[in-house]
Amino acid sequence: MEAKQQVDELGYTILHELISPEECEKYKALLEKDYLKYASSYASNGASTAHGLDNKSLEKVVYNLHNKDISWYKLFQHPEVLEILDYMLLTGSYNDSEPYYLYNNSARCPLKGNPGQQLHSDSRLPGINYCIITNVLWALDDFTFDNGSTRIVPGSHTTMEFTENGKVYDDEIRVNVKKGSAIIFNANLWHGGGANVNGESRWALALGYARWFIKPSFDYMQNTPLEIYNELTDAQKALMGFNAIAPKDEFTRVRRRSETPEVPAAYNLPNS
Repeated sequence: MEAKQQVDELGYTILHELISPEECEKYKALLEKDYLKYASSYASNGASTAHGLDNKSLEKVVYNLHNKDISWYKLFQHPEVLEILDYMLLTGSYNDSEPYYLYNNSARCPLKGNPGQQLHSDSRLPGINYCIITNVLWALDDFTFDNGSTRIVPGSHTTMEFTENGKVYDDEIRVNVKKGSAIIFNANLWHGGGANVNGESRWALALGYARWFIKPSFDYMQNTPLEIYNELTDAQKALMGFNAIAPKDEFTRVRRRSETPEVPAAYNLPNS
């Protein structure tokens, strides 16, 4: 079954070993460095929910990779991944051509004792006709049963309901892949990280791509350093959504999308 048929029928596909183990180690080193540098300054989640997705105490997380190192953009715009995203996120739009962008980018590594995530979907709208958000998980370590490989329920992207908290579904499977692989799935698909029982590293780059009218997880116009922005190509700026920023007012622009990328406000990372 080819990739496009897989995402239609199963809700996901896998592109195996797109980058080398050596590249994975370089990216992991960046994540470990940034986690140590920034994690102590993160804002508190505040909310306590029954499903546990807000509890980050048993995992390492690095947010907003776009503003920390330009090398991440190689994965953000990997051509084999973009080919699948074009199919999933352009279909159904006007002339099948309205843009999508990287609305969320982060990485997580569950620690030993992490019980795994509640199965969930990320689109907020189960059973919608067209895919509006696609997730791409880059495995920077081997994903195994024992270190918390991703759990999914194939075909659940078409289900018009949410998962039940704590329920184990009979048709759930584990996605065990080699490092350097990319798991691409419709954000409607029921999924969740598995339990890390052996304590081995399991870094995953979690990228979310959305149709242009979905709001981002963080405000890129307020958190992108100009020295990073100025290094980006026009295609990278568009992929980050800088052409889809709402106009300031009716005197600046009326159209919701701009012909040229907007320039973000001056921003410096903490401790930089």
